Amino acid sequence: MKDKVKRNFSKAAEKYDSLATLQEKAGRELLRLYEMAGAPKPVLDLGAGTGRLLSGKGVVSLDIAPGMARLCRKRGNLSVCGNGELLPFRKGSFKGVFTNFSLQWTEIDRVTEEVFRVLEKGGLFFLSVPVEGSLETLFNAWRRASGRAPGFRFPKEEEIFRKTAELFEVLTFRRLFLIERFNSPREALKRVTGIGAKNPFVRASFKEAKRFREIYGEDPVVEYRVFLAVARKT
Repeated sequence: MKDKVKRNFSKAAEKYDSLATLQEKAGRELLRLYEMAGAPKPVLDLGAGTGRLLSGKGVVSLDIAPGMARLCRKRGNLSVCGNGELLPFRKGSFKGVFTNFSLQWTEIDRVTEEVFRVLEKGGLFFLSVPVEGSLETLFNAWRRASGRAPGFRFPKEEEIFRKTAELFEVLTFRRLFLIERFNSPREALKRVTGIGAKNPFVRASFKEAKRFREIYGEDPVVEYRVFLAVARKT
């Protein structure tokens, strides 16, 4: 799966910012929490994408996709191509770790352990994660059309909270519901897959795909339920 994530997001890097409008809204809210906490640096932007949210001195951008890491470098960021489940940094390297819309692609237990390791004592963990209920209109249309569940599952909110609270003191958390409406199912689906996410319908039969477009065309929306939190290493 990691190889597919690398390949798909690398291919999507150049057009990511123009398509990831809802992801940026969540990121801007997380950035507000980061700035309210004093914008601690050095900070690791984990799953940084193109590096649009965080940049400048004291920011280290890390992304598993080489294409994303190259764009971070073009922005002038100190950029590393690496895996969030095995961070290439020493213990206590950062005062903050910031991650927006990336943990859903990972083994969350392993990432939170690595974040804990690379944060100094008192360091802050800022996270934004799309959770169960995201893309529900699209997924329901697929279930009705095919009788099957999509292959991808968003993590449960309580799962994210529990795994964070096992290692950190959770200082604050909140929820966002983000939604965007489109003129056609094709346009909506492009917004999901065009940023690098796997197309869950590539193995659909012609009949299933046609039925899906009919059903999803009744209400072609893209929605995300997002869990945001700030936690501290004690």
